[in-house]
Amino acid sequence: KFMNSIRINKDSKIFIFCPNGLVTGGPEALHQLRFYMEQEGYQAYLVYEFSGNLNPPERYMEYEPKVVSFQQVTDDKRNVLIVPEVSIGILQVYHSIQKCVWFLSWGYYDISVKDRLLIGCKNIVKRFFNCFIFDPERKFRLQIFSRRKQKNVLYCCGSEYAYQHVVSDLKVSDAVMLVEPISMDFLREGPAKNLTSCGRGDIVLYNPSKPSEVMRKLLERTDIQFQPLKGYTPVELIEIYRKSKLYIDFGQFGGPERIPKESVYNGTCLLVGRRNAAENDFDVAIPGAFKIGDFENVDAIADRIRDMLLHYDDLIGEFAHFRNKIDNLEQNFKEQIRSIFLMQEE
Repeated sequence: KFMNSIRINKDSKIFIFCPNGLVTGGPEALHQLRFYMEQEGYQAYLVYEFSGNLNPPERYMEYEPKVVSFQQVTDDKRNVLIVPEVSIGILQVYHSIQKCVWFLSWGYYDISVKDRLLIGCKNIVKRFFNCFIFDPERKFRLQIFSRRKQKNVLYCCGSEYAYQHVVSDLKVSDAVMLVEPISMDFLREGPAKNLTSCGRGDIVLYNPSKPSEVMRKLLERTDIQFQPLKGYTPVELIEIYRKSKLYIDFGQFGGPERIPKESVYNGTCLLVGRRNAAENDFDVAIPGAFKIGDFENVDAIADRIRDMLLHYDDLIGEFAHFRNKIDNLEQNFKEQIRSIFLMQEE
């Protein structure tokens, strides 16, 4: 049968597998999950996948990580194993423990199933190479967890986009939503109070780690001031967001993405490409007028950017719903944890 919750008791241990050494949105979400689970009274631990290095990246120390080695994972029916979708094959190693897959995105699951040998990310390749060493019988095949129905596994989804694919492609009827909040640094600071053009420049922010053809063409223009977001600390990002009017993103949206949420939370307007998770109104909850569908007419996109800069004061209210939703993510995340991982009285 499919599952929409897991029953545990106060002695149950929850092991959360996490790629080691990567400072990106997915690993941060896994660190957040452990942190908030502990806040809610669960015994939760991170497991850095088949790595002897148990030292968390400095960026995640604010989540007070508790890390154990994979040898310390107890395959017991009272315990729980949570893996991200990129590490779904790990479930095959364990037999008694209760299992959960957290789909933080959808596109990387496609890669893990079909194209893992061709994947361009050296960290992922290295990680799976280590998995093969760990499994002497070579039972870790590249497609051991295919698109067949997998029973006795709880499917959690970090986005509506992932949820739609899990339900339609994997035919899982009882998938549940588990959507992480933005980073602790932003939550401590709170949402921006200055929602006027006063103190904000005509600056267009973008993420150079998400290249696209339309972005390449836009950057050739000299009539718009672009600023790449790369190499900044969260504190520096907050300052940049609050001095800018607009963030744009025309790349792929495997999930809701963190930077669009961070920027809107800090008072920028948002213009995105209508693709992947940005197509629906749950993951990127902004009016359709701010989702570009035609990527061919770069002049029209540039005109839209200039118009949004010019009329920031008139348009910023259009993003109030998304800003409030982002502000509520932390409380909703805690409630989702409690409703999914049901603590039973002895």
